[in-house]
Amino acid sequence: MTIRRQTVLVWRWFQIVLFYVLAAVFLSGCAAESPNPLAVENLNGAPPKQEGYSIQLDCSGILNGAFFPGGNIPSSPYAHPVNFSGKWSMKHMDRSQWYMATCAEAGARIDVVATMSRVVFDFWDYEFYANPGKVTFLIDDRKLGTFDLARPGADGLKFLNYQIATQKNTVATVSMILESGRVTVTGFLINTFDKNFPY
Repeated sequence: MTIRRQTVLVWRWFQIVLFYVLAAVFLSGCAAESPNPLAVENLNGAPPKQEGYSIQLDCSGILNGAFFPGGNIPSSPYAHPVNFSGKWSMKHMDRSQWYMATCAEAGARIDVVATMSRVVFDFWDYEFYANPGKVTFLIDDRKLGTFDLARPGADGLKFLNYQIATQKNTVATVSMILESGRVTVTGFLINTFDKNFPY
């Protein structure tokens, strides 16, 4: 076998391997979106049909003015997009390596501050903790409604997801206030605008 033929075979082998690696990367992104749970509530209208990308966040963030975990004082109150106010208990989940947040203090709140098309609040299975309560959602201090967390989702599952669209391409503040009972939040999904928004 000549050196030239060996080079051609190696190059073809390399192309095949590269194709499968890239296909796996792109298809894994699509697969990650397919099992995303349906939102129990879609608040403030529908988000843009085309978005840039999604950022999944756990419940680490600014807790009563200091970064959790670590306790560092941020350079500004909104140096992280997720801000917790009140008596929140943060628990590390060993399997996912994420933090979840639980609170039973009426008036405690979470503020998500970012330029975003929408944010999804992820709540824990309401049967796993005592007295799941009621929460109010707001966008830029405008009330969107109060919701009972002691119920299954639209898909029959016990994990609740509330999606709030911003309807603008400047900074928005989406807030959740605990009205009564207890709440356990497991994370957030922040979605960014397509670079061509608004169309």
